[in-house]
Amino acid sequence: MGVVYLSRRAHGTMLSMRDQRAGYFARCAVVLAAALSETEHDGTEATDRDERPDPFTVPAPTADDPFAPSMAGREGIFDQALSNGLAAIVASEWPGEELDRSGRVLAASALLKVIEEHLGATDGVVLLPDEGSALHIPQGDTASLFQTPHLSSHTRIDVRTLQNGIDATQKARHGRGAGALQRRHVEALLALDGHRSLGTMGEEQQDRIQQIAQREDVASQKRAVEYLERIGEEEAARRAETVANPNAYHPKHNPDGHDLDTCPVCGHETFCVEGLDPVFGQVGYGQCLVCTYTRTPDAAEDEAFTEHLRSIMDDE
Repeated sequence: MGVVYLSRRAHGTMLSMRDQRAGYFARCAVVLAAALSETEHDGTEATDRDERPDPFTVPAPTADDPFAPSMAGREGIFDQALSNGLAAIVASEWPGEELDRSGRVLAASALLKVIEEHLGATDGVVLLPDEGSALHIPQGDTASLFQTPHLSSHTRIDVRTLQNGIDATQKARHGRGAGALQRRHVEALLALDGHRSLGTMGEEQQDRIQQIAQREDVASQKRAVEYLERIGEEEAARRAETVANPNAYHPKHNPDGHDLDTCPVCGHETFCVEGLDPVFGQVGYGQCLVCTYTRTPDAAEDEAFTEHLRSIMDDE
């Protein structure tokens, strides 16, 4: 019997409560952030760790390097993230000014102008202060210039770079040639997530990790079931009786070992636990020594989270 998952979104995550634009921004921005971390100096996709050249002999990526040239649709993803992110920021700071006279949301370039008109830019950059976080020096009988002030918090909006990024995507988006998106454009976009109307990339990334873990776990279960069908129940039972635990606990020689656990696929007590989920420490990850089902650390964490939610609901 396979594992039944409960979605984080189905249980009232903060993302579902926020502006829809923040959700669109996060989904696109996380994709761009992942590609950014996997792009080499020359814009090519990063190779496997073991095959990478000496990092001391290869230039590190710079802001002007091309961004993921082999990534299909990168210009459209950038544009969608930027348009939704800027609309969310303007709607939060100056409600209604994100719309034109017809009630349609302004284009990204126009939204940048709204921001710049309100706050002005220094060297093309606007520092948008977070509400209630202006510079404050504590006052009192002992107040002095030597007291440490509470530093203000800002969202950095690089208007010049973002506008340049819009211009760089137009050729590809409208069939007039190749795009020219650079790392600096994506980095300026990701900085918008610091605004209080957004701040959703972390949650979106966690959802993506959960979804990937679930897909991989379902595929692993399917492969294990197919393997069991090939060897038959009798052979599986025979192997289960003779299996030896390669990671058995020993106070001296293997203090981090674990007892065999019951496999959720074949039902035999033959699941070799390599470790426990990193958050709750309740669900083991490893591989079954009979049906070969493999549970990754991410899948173990996801199952532990599901069990945690079940326990909360049972208590209620």
